[in-house]
Amino acid sequence: MHSSISRRLSALGAIALLTTLTVPALGAGPVSVTVNGQPANLSPAPTERAGRVFVPLRGVFEQLGATVVYDSGTINATGRGHTVSLKIGSQQAIVDGQQQTVDVAPFIIGASTYVPLRFVSQALGASVNYDGTNDIVAINTNGGGGAMPSEVITPAPDTNGNRGAIVLSSMRPAGGSIEPSRRPTIGASFGGTVDPGSLRITLDQVDVTQDATRTPRDFSYTPRMPLEPGSHRVRVSGTDRDGQPFSHAWEFTSGTESH
Repeated sequence: MHSSISRRLSALGAIALLTTLTVPALGAGPVSVTVNGQPANLSPAPTERAGRVFVPLRGVFEQLGATVVYDSGTINATGRGHTVSLKIGSQQAIVDGQQQTVDVAPFIIGASTYVPLRFVSQALGASVNYDGTNDIVAINTNGGGGAMPSEVITPAPDTNGNRGAIVLSSMRPAGGSIEPSRRPTIGASFGGTVDPGSLRITLDQVDVTQDATRTPRDFSYTPRMPLEPGSHRVRVSGTDRDGQPFSHAWEFTSGTESH
């Protein structure tokens, strides 16, 4: 079966599995990739889409000591004592037998398949860094095997849709509470450092981000008009300082007082 897959890949021109890396901001010049300090000769060349760098995966992963098998929309990478499985068009992945969620689903353009670099590389035990000054994506397999997958993989959402390494504390009003005021101060503290520019805050599915005070450690918002008595839902999402996404929500009930 592997022989058949190999012939198929050759017929497609040695199909390039491509990868994505979330970066803070890309410079104007071309992006290059290194593996353990050595330039990686990639074809097609790395490119950028929606703030992410895409690079041909097969050459990179061979240098990571991993093997990749593609069959009927499923991508399996094995190496460095880890296994990673992804599917085209799905945000669900399996790492070492455990389900995880990626923020970018693998997809195909022509004969090339694209998968998330940071997710797969670090799940296989390599570290990934982006040098914005020189536009270099640096992959490193030395020094203790890189970051643990939990540091780079967004956990699957729970039943309330909460996900990410960032947790909330000191929610105001508290979740499940009854708040007498109909113009309460709404806010929370972050259990970590976030990118305040990435924050999106909604109240009852209405975006109130621009009216909120946002810092790397917390946010605060006061409604302009009194809220209707009843239940209200707050959701805050964004990315932490490493570019990893998070999303959390809670509900409270407003009372009858207008102030």
